[in-house]
Amino acid sequence: MKRDRHTEIVERKMRKGTTYRRSFERTLHQIDLALLVREMREEADMTQVELAKRIDTTQSVIARLEDAEYTGHSLAMLERIATACGVALKLHAEKKPDFDREVALV
Repeated sequence: MKRDRHTEIVERKMRKGTTYRRSFERTLHQIDLALLVREMREEADMTQVELAKRIDTTQSVIARLEDAEYTGHSLAMLERIATACGVALKLHAEKKPDFDREVALV
């Protein structure tokens, strides 16, 4: 597989600095949350407008939550969306070596 220059730069920076690595990982989490919201909505076969009506908000709020650059996701809003979409939401927390907990939220 051919490696592109961007991938090489990112990997080099991640090896060198914890600040860059943490920032990069935080960005990946934001993308994951945006995709989660969109996938729950699409799996429930709803538009942004339909989901917004079900959880008593606006379409623009849903669009913002589905934006990978948005940083304001709240657990309460994710729970509302999951409930409206008929999705079981779980929170998983772990710390190596011996802390590992999972809690069902919805």
